[in-house]
Amino acid sequence: MRQPQKEHTKPVRITPPMMEEQVLSEQSLESLFRDEETISHLRFERSNENQLRIGYKTIRNCTFYGVTLSESDLQSVEFTDVRFENCDLSNISFNKSTFYRVEFIACKLVGTNLSEATFNQVLIENSLALYTNFAMSKFNQVKLRQNMLRNGVFSDCRFLALALEECDLREADFSHTSLRKLDLRSSQIAGITLNTADIKGAIITSLQAIDLLPLLGVFIKDNPE
Repeated sequence: MRQPQKEHTKPVRITPPMMEEQVLSEQSLESLFRDEETISHLRFERSNENQLRIGYKTIRNCTFYGVTLSESDLQSVEFTDVRFENCDLSNISFNKSTFYRVEFIACKLVGTNLSEATFNQVLIENSLALYTNFAMSKFNQVKLRQNMLRNGVFSDCRFLALALEECDLREADFSHTSLRKLDLRSSQIAGITLNTADIKGAIITSLQAIDLLPLLGVFIKDNPE
């Protein structure tokens, strides 16, 4: 008898931001971008820049530590070799932005708009990301580790190389996103939304399979009514 072909997942390899010497910025992002298209080699600490409006700019080799940028609009911004740590990025729009060698560590990303973004060599770890919108984004060499991603939106995404480790994905929306070869075993996926074709080829546990049965129109009842 012919043995079923095994699916093998390719390892996700993340290159951390390549940090060069940085100096503590004495100016706000808003003031820096009034005259410059690109800012680099700066460190921002414990500042508050709510409702910032920046578009089509570049941020390179920068660190943001304890910075609040909530309810800001950073559309089509290019981030390269950037680290966000303990930052509040809630309700920001990063729509159509690109992230290359970027880390989000212990950040607050509640309601953050990351739709139509491009992620390459990105780590998001230990972050609160409820209702975060990743719709129509592309993920290549991306690792999501120990994040609260409940009610997140991953619809119409393209996962080229994505690793999910111990994430809470309950009630997240993966509609029209192929989960082929994606290992979901360490994450919580109860109540997720997807199309039946999307789950084909995903790697799940037997208990997770029970959670997904209602999506297939199947319900388990031990005793007939």
